[in-house]
Amino acid sequence: MTDTTQTAEENLAFIRSVMEKAKKKTTQAGPFLAGWGTASAIITGLQYFALKGMFPLHIMPYIWGSFGIIGGIISGIYGRKLKKTKCSPSLNELITSRLFLCVGITIWMFFAANILAIILGLKTHMGASEICSTISLVIAIAFFISSFSTGIKWFKIIAFGWWAALVIFIMKPFGDIDLLLLIAALDFTLIAIPGFKLMALAKLET
Repeated sequence: MTDTTQTAEENLAFIRSVMEKAKKKTTQAGPFLAGWGTASAIITGLQYFALKGMFPLHIMPYIWGSFGIIGGIISGIYGRKLKKTKCSPSLNELITSRLFLCVGITIWMFFAANILAIILGLKTHMGASEICSTISLVIAIAFFISSFSTGIKWFKIIAFGWWAALVIFIMKPFGDIDLLLLIAALDFTLIAIPGFKLMALAKLET
């Protein structure tokens, strides 16, 4: 009888340890979101000022390109570091990490194709409404699905925030250029701030 009780307690302790490890693995996404969200907000703001004539517009494609390349390299290095310091990821963790990876690749390919078209002279600029709609759509899907795979319920609120923004981007109640200010604000409030919150949770756990 005692052995059975001890075995049940050990199983419960094991389950709790697995859940805690999964939770810690999830909160490690914080630096990715905080870094990408902050950088994207800054560069989108620069794009706004460039279109307003307050910043050299011709260098913006190169800034966006550098942002994607450098960000990808840093993300890769950080990802490898996590693999070395953490245990084998669970299925939910794999789903979440692959989902955000796909989002990152999708957005990067979108910008890369547009930047290349501008450099080659195939188009003159990227439409603000097109940019904002694409970004908000894929990010909303990522956060909504991640709310189930991670168990972080407030991810749903972020997802609905991006979907609400999508409606604004499609309806365009104000000019395309002004939409860039909105996307810059959303990048910081709905990507960077959640990232900083996850980083704070990670510190509390450690």
